[in-house]
Amino acid sequence: MGLEAHLQRLRKFEIESLRAWFRPNIRVLEIGGGSGYQASLISAYGCEVCSIDLPGRPVPEKIYYSVTDYDGQKILFPDGFFDLVFSSNVLEHIESLAPIFKEIHRVLKPEGTIIHVLPSVTWRFWTSLAHYAYILKCLLIGKIESMGKQNSLLIRDVGKGHGLMFLLKRVFIAGPHGVYPNAVSEFYYFSRFRWIALFHKNGFDLLKISGNGLFYTGYGVFHDLSISLRRKVAWFLGSSSHIFVMRIRDSLTKS
Repeated sequence: MGLEAHLQRLRKFEIESLRAWFRPNIRVLEIGGGSGYQASLISAYGCEVCSIDLPGRPVPEKIYYSVTDYDGQKILFPDGFFDLVFSSNVLEHIESLAPIFKEIHRVLKPEGTIIHVLPSVTWRFWTSLAHYAYILKCLLIGKIESMGKQNSLLIRDVGKGHGLMFLLKRVFIAGPHGVYPNAVSEFYYFSRFRWIALFHKNGFDLLKISGNGLFYTGYGVFHDLSISLRRKVAWFLGSSSHIFVMRIRDSLTKS
């Protein structure tokens, strides 16, 4: 199984675990749609899906659902237009979250639902360890491969382009996944209590918090492991993602 198929398998399980929230005929906004793969699954449930993403994103090999470009600040839909706003592994890549949170408040119906899936400290820990297995694999095949990207770089070309110190740093130190300073800082930024505090600060109240029930790392070193085995491993090592289901605070007080 290739890395792209591996990622799709994880994302499909993610959507299927959330299916009860995607009721037929509701309007769903997906933020960070990428190839539109998850949007296509949600649409198959009978939802009206609008998927948006940044125009400079990597071009996927295949487009599964139409994804509209937006500037990362203004969501070009009317006030109170959506029943549900969804994102998967997106918020950790946004430097300033206040503007996007404000826009979610605006485009969501008063009693609408928000679902954010975000990497956990478990994911950060095991991805940091998997970094060394990944580096060993790259050294053996002579090139650096990236999950979800079509192109790989020959190690000798990386050394020529960036210098020996860059190459050594990449070998010995795992880099950050999101916009945060380094991988170590992400043990705080990916923590459940940090996200809860941030959501409360920006006017959201949590309806449900859970793990996604799957174990995986950011490198896909063992990407052939079955979903069933990943679920069993998650019982011992922890889930690789948090799932936060929430509503706008004022809507809870009115209901």
